[in-house]
Amino acid sequence: MSRLTRRSAIAAVGTALAGGLAGCSGLQSSETTVEYDESAIRALPEDLPRVPATIPVQPTEAHLAAARERVRSLLDGADVSAVPNGAVRHELAAERDAARDALSDDHDGESRADALAGLTHPRSEAMFVHAGLAAFDDELTAADVRARRERHHRDATSFLADYRYAGPPDDPVAALAQHAGITDWAQTGVRLTQAKERYEYENTVLHVAELAQGVEWGRAYAADARRLHERYVSTLDDPRDHGARFASVADTLVGDVEPNATPPELDAVGSEIDRDIADTPAETLLEALTRSRWVGTENAVEQHDDGRSAGAIVAAMGGLAADRALAAAETAVADGEYGVPESVDPIAAERTAAVDGLRALLDSSPVLLARRLGQTIHGRIRNADELVRSGVVSEPGRSLYAEYAAANRLAAAAPAVVERVGDAVDA
Repeated sequence: MSRLTRRSAIAAVGTALAGGLAGCSGLQSSETTVEYDESAIRALPEDLPRVPATIPVQPTEAHLAAARERVRSLLDGADVSAVPNGAVRHELAAERDAARDALSDDHDGESRADALAGLTHPRSEAMFVHAGLAAFDDELTAADVRARRERHHRDATSFLADYRYAGPPDDPVAALAQHAGITDWAQTGVRLTQAKERYEYENTVLHVAELAQGVEWGRAYAADARRLHERYVSTLDDPRDHGARFASVADTLVGDVEPNATPPELDAVGSEIDRDIADTPAETLLEALTRSRWVGTENAVEQHDDGRSAGAIVAAMGGLAADRALAAAETAVADGEYGVPESVDPIAAERTAAVDGLRALLDSSPVLLARRLGQTIHGRIRNADELVRSGVVSEPGRSLYAEYAAANRLAAAAPAVVERVGDAVDA
């Protein structure tokens, strides 16, 4: 995972845990007089199982090496000292240093696909510096970058327009996993190369740098998708087009989740439960799972409407898991669970259950689909752990407890959904 992706994910968790992040001096819940043992809270993050590769055919070592070389080549001669404007010089130096740091990040145990995706933003950071210096030397203009953006956007769009779900005839699940990963990258490339309405910088040098950064980010995703697709197709001896099969499965699954595509009224969450859950972990948990269900469903409907069957199936799988998790959580809350804990013990128990559930999910079948849902659950646990390590969780008895509980409920719900989707794809 790239550093930006990790930061964004942590920020997303922070938003979901509204009121749970602050530069506070102690780990005390604001909605209760319970004061939690700081050392026990900080001891919560323990071993977390890695999620193995989610696609069967990985990028080549040469592909990964080329991505790293792209960063190095863009940074070659990136001397910002000649830039007289201190603020501009600082921005260029910060992006340069971030890109360099990415090359030294430890990717031990990470799949080549994850490592490659993690280099998309460092490539854009390096381009920020490269383009900014070129603009400073009057060698690159905003018009030049806009023309580049239009070209890359056309390429990325045409790749998806002509896409076919070719795969091995005897393993449609593997084909689904592979194509879902490739088309996700390709669609990200399309989105990132679209024209934007708002930009951060007014300074000419930084504006050109910002334009070029966004284009490079999208270009990297789209180019990686195309190259991985070529690699995958080259491994197929007797390819079969699974497009009709995937479309049929997507129709069914999206039809099942579509009623949850309406933006939820989070203020009404838990209103049917005969218990006051305001300002408790129960309320935060139900809000988190309701939001997850809606996001997964909205994504599934959007992908389905755009004809991206593989992506629609994977997104619907997430929406179905969140729906099952929410139903189970509502029952638990109605039975009195997830009140404000009197110690760290229930929080620790919820994390342990979430990790155990993740391990069980990763052992379920079909394994590639289990890993896709496992990524989401792993991310929730990891991001909560990182917030703990950062020492910024101000309401562990509410926000942290609820986040581990959401991961636990999703992990428990996921295997049945994985089995259902696997059976449908294999039918």
